Amino acid sequence: MNIYSDSKIAELVKVIGKEVSENFSPTLRAKLVSINEFEGVCTMEVVKSPYVSMVQMGSLNNDKVGMRYERPIAYVWNAYFF
Repeated sequence: MNIYSDSKIAELVKVIGKEVSENFSPTLRAKLVSINEFEGVCTMEVVKSPYVSMVQMGSLNNDKVGMRYERPIAYVWNAYFF
């Protein structure tokens, strides 16, 4: 049984491949790769950071670009639409 509204899934489908600020990403930026409605998660991919690390005074974990991780649908929807 799907606990997520069809409208939230439909909205997320429209932003697959688009970047967003994402606090869980090591670069603080990620893009939505896929949605698994039945498990309630989205797969996110780390993208290059536009930010500068205040600790390293350089790029922020850009060596992690391409890494994928999963986040709950509700969290990803909030990142894009709230």
